Amino acid sequence: MAYTEDEEHELVQRIENHIMTSEDFGIDPRIFAILDNTDSPELDIAGIEKMIDVNLALRLRNMANSVYYGMQRRGKVKNFYNVITSIGMQPAKLFIIAMALFSRLGSRHKLLEVESFGTSIFAKIIAEQMEMSVGTMERSEIGGLFLNLGKVAIGIFETAEMVDVEPEFIETNHRFFALKIIEKFMLPDYLKALVEEDRLSLQKKVFAINGIIYLAHALVEKMIRDHGMITIKSPMPEAVDNLESTIGLKISEYLDLIGLGNYLKVVRSAAT
Repeated sequence: MAYTEDEEHELVQRIENHIMTSEDFGIDPRIFAILDNTDSPELDIAGIEKMIDVNLALRLRNMANSVYYGMQRRGKVKNFYNVITSIGMQPAKLFIIAMALFSRLGSRHKLLEVESFGTSIFAKIIAEQMEMSVGTMERSEIGGLFLNLGKVAIGIFETAEMVDVEPEFIETNHRFFALKIIEKFMLPDYLKALVEEDRLSLQKKVFAINGIIYLAHALVEKMIRDHGMITIKSPMPEAVDNLESTIGLKISEYLDLIGLGNYLKVVRSAAT
């Protein structure tokens, strides 16, 4: 049932108050100061492991040790300083924020997290296949992760207040709440531009970043709608310790290491 104008206004205020009064969603603000400072001592960066939830620290460590982040080239990282620097200080900061937000969602919103990580992975892969710059690949990856930011904020409110918000309200207002979180955490300007622009943007000869992200999101959204999970058909190495890598392996290992492997189905295919 649609809300009246007064009901919708009241709900917007309730969700906004929930977002703005939450104590950084459990994130220690010292982390931002460390990761925003390129001259932060190695000891301070390594100390972030003790400032975050143990499960979040494990997920970051697993990310850094995945083929997706180049583990085969450099070997496994052990020190948390190397975990952060292998991911990148700014990307690590944004992943910490995203994962802290996802951790506050209830089980019924799990597919929202899966969709966000899936969009992130596919956006980066598409940018890589298009031979975009490293910076564009990074922004595509992070932008994909935060594309549903406003919907995550509403999901957090639903979980905390044990209420159900009408889908029409979510579609109408999720960008507003995304901008509030971007403002709260002073997130990069390109995330604000991504949220504000709902049209496909093109550069002279290639997709702009938001075009890459929307393409990735459409692929992931269709897979989840049709199969209830991310499904891919890909060649896969025969042996676990095989140095050969494929796109399918990178996706499979990455989702498995961050605890979302149950939401991926890989159908093996012959290499072409």
